[in-house]
Amino acid sequence: MEPSLLFDRFTKLYRPYIKMVQPLMTEYDLHPAQWLVMKDIAVNVDTTLVQISKRRSIEKPTTRKILKALESRGWIMARTGVDRREKLLQLSPQGQEVYQQLKSKIEATQQFHINNLGLTEEEYQRIVSILDELYDTMITYIDQQHA
Repeated sequence: MEPSLLFDRFTKLYRPYIKMVQPLMTEYDLHPAQWLVMKDIAVNVDTTLVQISKRRSIEKPTTRKILKALESRGWIMARTGVDRREKLLQLSPQGQEVYQQLKSKIEATQQFHINNLGLTEEEYQRIVSILDELYDTMITYIDQQHA
């Protein structure tokens, strides 16, 4: 087994994927990192900057910049949590609308490419499971290195 083969294939896939979905994001003047944070907030309502940074594996200052950009467009709302220092984030109604529209377009593109592979449901689920396991292993490794 040659480990670099898997990682090389993964990174080889990344650039064409971004090139494929970037025009969809450009319609909303969004960058991939902004989209991923917006998606994270949609899935994890009442989340915090720290939680987003951890889940997305991005630095807090970078997350803060992205949140400011989304907030300036009126796409996210913040409210004070139980701990007054904590801001709980969620999509605004306008942000929810943008999220749903873009999500639908991206999913249609993804579905087209998945369908072209002719995968069975079992094959598809196995691939997703392997990628999740690899992600979990890598995050655990990173956490242990910074402990």
